[in-house]
Amino acid sequence: MWLLKNLIWLVIMVLVVGFAILNVNETVTAVILPGRVYRTLPSNVALFTAFVAGMLTAFLLTLAHQLKTRAGVARIRRENQDLKRELDGLRNLPLEDLTLKETAGAARE
Repeated sequence: MWLLKNLIWLVIMVLVVGFAILNVNETVTAVILPGRVYRTLPSNVALFTAFVAGMLTAFLLTLAHQLKTRAGVARIRRENQDLKRELDGLRNLPLEDLTLKETAGAARE
């Protein structure tokens, strides 16, 4: 699995670097961000910035998902331990109703 993951990253990096090399002399006429306008910006800078922003967004979303999943697993483990303790407690209860079973068997005869 790690090999496939690393190969996918390698392909993505080769594509990004190849695209940047092919567009080294290109410029972007305007990039409008909240509070700032960039004019005649090299396309590599715009591409790299967009790539980094996308990767950070993906990282934060994945991190939030992982934390949510781990919290759910921890909750389920605690619930499982509580249920095991309750089951052990029920198993260790004294058998007070044993005489009822003996009298029920005698009644069948």
